[in-house]
Amino acid sequence: MFSFINSYISAVKYIIGLVKFNEDKITQIDFKDETYKGFENDDIIVRVFYTNKKHTQSIIIFPGASPYAEEHPGMIMLGNALRNAGYNVFLPRIPNLKNLLLVKENVDWFAHCYQELLKHHSINQNDVMVVGLSYGGANLLKASMDSRMNNPAPKSILSYGTYYSIESALDFFISGKIKYKEEEFNIKPHEWGTIVLFYNFFKTIDSNHDKKKITELLKYRIEDNHDKVDELLRKLSKDDQQLIKKVLEGVVDDQIKNIIDKMLSTNIELLEYLSPSNWASNIKNKVFVIHGANDSMVPFTESTYLANALPDSKLLISFLYEHREISTDRGPIFKLKELLKMVSFFAYYFRFNK
Repeated sequence: MFSFINSYISAVKYIIGLVKFNEDKITQIDFKDETYKGFENDDIIVRVFYTNKKHTQSIIIFPGASPYAEEHPGMIMLGNALRNAGYNVFLPRIPNLKNLLLVKENVDWFAHCYQELLKHHSINQNDVMVVGLSYGGANLLKASMDSRMNNPAPKSILSYGTYYSIESALDFFISGKIKYKEEEFNIKPHEWGTIVLFYNFFKTIDSNHDKKKITELLKYRIEDNHDKVDELLRKLSKDDQQLIKKVLEGVVDDQIKNIIDKMLSTNIELLEYLSPSNWASNIKNKVFVIHGANDSMVPFTESTYLANALPDSKLLISFLYEHREISTDRGPIFKLKELLKMVSFFAYYFRFNK
């Protein structure tokens, strides 16, 4: 009974941490930037949120593809909220994902990082949970089949906002439509998805466009170097300017769709390797799957497919917890019901991992 009650207390503390998070006050949040060893024995940043509790459990949150890495407000929000719930939280940087590179090596990085962080003085190797965010969720699930993540294995995996099939996720980028239980939803896809796709794969296909300059421009956009973006944009041909403006704005017309189809077919081997639809049924870990219903990066239906394919999973589709923040455009009764649903889900999550 004590464990049951305690799990709800932890869940409430966690949810309060999410609801009260204020991005303007990030500088007031306490954390320490430490390091773990990379493949070449180099020092890679890991941001750590220490709780005041002694001999507590640890949670490692693996990032999605973002140039902000451990400095992303969403990462800091989760780290701080889980720390408030009584956990030591680790936000490791994965170098390729900070550079928005979608490559097989990321899976290797996840397994290596997990193995290295188990050596941390504050981590009990047998008392660790792992979380994968967005694109990182699929990488983490793939890495969980690596021997380095099974000696010992984490107590569970939590996947937040990840995809199940690369192809179905890209269909969303193209149409903005989601079909679920005979209902159709329309959500404007986030332009970041198109930017990341073109940055990684445009150079791999045959095209009359200046692939080198367009990829370079996208790199500057990823780095938020808008002066360089404008400078390069002026140097492009009119056709190239028209193309890159569509990419930057997330406009998917017939031209962009045809290019995406080419990029898909050219890189199919890599995309299938990174697509849980091909191997999710082999995951042995308990997996908690959560997704925001209004996520504009990855449609929530991807997590429903993922949960169905996993041998042992628990699913939450939330209309509050979106890709980056707590939604505020719903009525109070609806919000209360969704909050209670989240509390119940995370109470079970914390209880399972004890």
